[in-house]
Amino acid sequence: MSTNIPLSCANITDSEIQAASDALRGETQTLGPWTKRFEKAVASQANASFGIAFSSASSAMQTALEGLGVKKGDEVIVPTFDSSSTTACVIRLGAIPIFADCDARSLNCDADDVASKINSKTKVIVTSHVFGNPTGIEAIAKIAMKNEIHLLEDAGQAIGSVVNSRPAGSFGRAAVFAFHSTTQLTSLEGGVIVTDDDRLAASCQSQRNHGLSSDPLYSLNELHQVRTDERLISLGHSFRLSEVHAAVGVTQMGRMDEIMKRRGQVSDWYTLKLGGNGDIMCPTFDPQKVHMSWDGYVIRLSDRFKQEDRDHIIRGLHRHEIGAADYFRPVHTLVPVKNAVQTKSQCPVAESISARTLALPFFTSMTKREVDIVCQTLELMMTRSTFAEN
Repeated sequence: MSTNIPLSCANITDSEIQAASDALRGETQTLGPWTKRFEKAVASQANASFGIAFSSASSAMQTALEGLGVKKGDEVIVPTFDSSSTTACVIRLGAIPIFADCDARSLNCDADDVASKINSKTKVIVTSHVFGNPTGIEAIAKIAMKNEIHLLEDAGQAIGSVVNSRPAGSFGRAAVFAFHSTTQLTSLEGGVIVTDDDRLAASCQSQRNHGLSSDPLYSLNELHQVRTDERLISLGHSFRLSEVHAAVGVTQMGRMDEIMKRRGQVSDWYTLKLGGNGDIMCPTFDPQKVHMSWDGYVIRLSDRFKQEDRDHIIRGLHRHEIGAADYFRPVHTLVPVKNAVQTKSQCPVAESISARTLALPFFTSMTKREVDIVCQTLELMMTRSTFAEN
């Protein structure tokens, strides 16, 4: 019998399909009313003044770094326990990524390690909320403020997360949210920069649209500017989000409470099922301080399991048609990054933990029966791995 439980999948309903259809029938297919609604909804969630939508979270991250003045030779502190996309953006700008180790409990950047890696070349600190957990962001924000360095939140996995009554995305000079197909809320593909800085917002709006001074539907003054040289103020990018994507995003933002509640239920099922297993560390956070927006459910195996054991377990889950992954490999250990970055990095906690992390299937429509099947198969594969070693 086929199990076929994917690692992740988008939760698309008739409402999203109808909104996408309405957008297709609209007068404009990019930078129109749906985009403005989407930007406003995301900015409001983060208590920010401005939202700027992009075709992807990576294009938003690159533009935010550009807007914060990152240039060739600058240093940018980035998390190593993370996706490689932020590091790739830094490298594309000719800057130097300086990798921060992770905290052993939250898996977010270790504040002390971040502080130790600041020097006169440090231009920006990028910190992420791993798997939706914003724990530790306050300490890093204080470090950035003390050293007068821009803080850029990679909040791609944390839309809706809150720590001490402040939403993720509200601690830095700017933040980037992701809305690709596997995040909590999706626009199918896309990213949004939020900020309170009007100059940064204007710069990012221009850069996403070829460096033009304003977007077509944002300024009446542009009606009187008929020549390109009157409007082109820089050499920007084609990073616009389509109206169809924005319409899906608007609908998902309207369903946020429903989706978050459902994903919280799935996480509870996992924790109840796996929490008593001494060889499994479930995701941990302080519920008195943190309201968690669950991006995924990533466990950590005990230290009696080696990386080869973890990989064997993942392959076993795959043979049963159950999605699983090794989130995350430390970015500084990836071959393309090592080839591009000459500096050596010391991040022993991330290297140790990443050998034993395992992402389990997690999506909004997941059922308790599917969670039970995943957990039973996981524990079976763990037992087989132990027998194989013996």
